Amino acid sequence: MLNWLKSLLGGGDSAAGANTVQHEEDYNGYHLAISPIRVGGQYRVAGTISRVDDPDRVYRLIRADLCPSMDIAVEQSLMKARQTVDQLGDRMFDQSP
Repeated sequence: MLNWLKSLLGGGDSAAGANTVQHEEDYNGYHLAISPIRVGGQYRVAGTISRVDDPDRVYRLIRADLCPSMDIAVEQSLMKARQTVDQLGDRMFDQSP
């Protein structure tokens, strides 16, 4: 349990590569930076979403979903980021810690 929490917070070996952006794109006025987190032999869906016109507003996207490969994790993270933008828009920033 503690290792899982460390990986979410960016600590420990399980978070290796957590800050490595694997894919970036602009989507409906938001910048999506996809960076899955390595957890053991799998990858957690993760990335950041920021406003194109206000890059200081950042939402950290981390989901419980684990994927067997980096490619699948990037694809799933991108899908979740787009879905978050579509469903929440700027309200996502009110939910970010």
